[in-house]
Amino acid sequence: MDRPDSKPAPLISIRNVTKVFPGGREANSHIDLDIYPGEIHALLGENGAGKTTLMNILSGIYRADSGGFMARGRPVHIKSPKDAIAHGIVMVHQHFRLIPCHTVAENIVLGLSTSFFSPLKEILKSIRDFSTQYNLVINPSARLCDLSSGEQQRVEIVKALIRGASILILDEPTSVLTPQEAGELFIILNKMKAEGKAVIFITHKLEEVLRVSDHITVLRRGKIVDSFPTEKIKSKEEEEAKKGLACMMVGKEVILKVKKKTVNRGKSVLKVEGLRVYNERGIEAVRGVTFSVRKGEIFGVLGVAGNGQRELVEAIVGLRAHQGRIYKEGGNMGYVPEDRLHMGTVPGLSLADNIILTCYKDFSGILFLKMPLIRKHAKKLLFDFNVAAKDLKVPAGQLSGGNIQRMILARELSRNPALLIAEQPTHGLDVGSTEDVWKALLAQRKTAGVLLVSGDLEEVLSLSDRVGVMFQGRIVDILDSTNAKNRIDEVGLMMTDGL
Repeated sequence: MDRPDSKPAPLISIRNVTKVFPGGREANSHIDLDIYPGEIHALLGENGAGKTTLMNILSGIYRADSGGFMARGRPVHIKSPKDAIAHGIVMVHQHFRLIPCHTVAENIVLGLSTSFFSPLKEILKSIRDFSTQYNLVINPSARLCDLSSGEQQRVEIVKALIRGASILILDEPTSVLTPQEAGELFIILNKMKAEGKAVIFITHKLEEVLRVSDHITVLRRGKIVDSFPTEKIKSKEEEEAKKGLACMMVGKEVILKVKKKTVNRGKSVLKVEGLRVYNERGIEAVRGVTFSVRKGEIFGVLGVAGNGQRELVEAIVGLRAHQGRIYKEGGNMGYVPEDRLHMGTVPGLSLADNIILTCYKDFSGILFLKMPLIRKHAKKLLFDFNVAAKDLKVPAGQLSGGNIQRMILARELSRNPALLIAEQPTHGLDVGSTEDVWKALLAQRKTAGVLLVSGDLEEVLSLSDRVGVMFQGRIVDILDSTNAKNRIDEVGLMMTDGL
């Protein structure tokens, strides 16, 4: 972690920080880290490595059990978000902290230390000034619920800048962005860097790390395993550099590319014709969508979040009323929901109980469940899908995101579904967990049809045989995967403009 003598003093130094959660799980162990002005610092690690916990401590949301901080060489106490903001530290979370029914201006002003009688004109002027300075195009009078994910992220960044952020923490900032929006974000981050601000960038997208970061710190199991200038690894070929980073993150070699073998396609297992679905506000979210999924293929629905994908999936799985026709043929259906914790599991129930949620009748006796059979079944599935857990009694809610996703896949695929619906299946997962999920989806493609709904362009193009681009509730085009890869810039524009 040595730096050249020419480096300025750190904006913030984390010293010997340790955090232990109830149950004895050590999320962070004796962390030392310096964040310098004019630097984009990437924080890497697998799910559960302690990245977000550490940043939640730095931004005042959690309190460390031991250790402390120094700001510009002086000891400081950070016990709340208010303390963190006072030292110029602001975090933009993976799931935005905004109120949908309020306007942009109202969201930005909430919690701002300002006079009760500050004129609205002054507030709007400040928003417009910061928006212009950083090319963050937002309408202060627009309601949050009417904005795209990229626009909402801009609101969060303006919020941070108005609060005087000199250290901006971004947790998975590009997970909801198109390639064009991600490029625009990187321009903004480089402008902040040029002004002497620091950016801490949590991500699992290694190509982005190599593209924009100046320094990389890798965490594994709550400890820093390495910290070095990005130039040190940039000198290698990109694929070799990415493999090296992935290996540091998970402690083993990870293959970052999938091998998609040709599979003979069979009959349609899902047909959707003229589907119309309304959201909770009575607005038409899905507008006359038509497509089919055949056995032996992965059909990818690609789009920025908020363009009707959630309502589409909920209609197909029977959770939302709809108009139009949905035909499911060939057997049962497996469903991997976007909200893996609350929709995919019952967090308070044990792993064994969660494993049999969709097939408990198979384990029912005359009066009681057949517990020995359940334990045997659950143990086999957890082993086959590499789910890391102490025992079958552990509540599902205590697992990391990657392990929860593996458990859900194990449960759903054990039923041999004719159709598998996977909704944002790798959102927020590390490279090791992503690899496991991709392999499972490709294996299922051999015997079933897979409907993959994702906003991750790389994921959809890597896995899908055909791609339907969704924008404002419509499928604007359906392309085979080769065609989509050759027109990748055009596909990105379809996601934002429906072109």
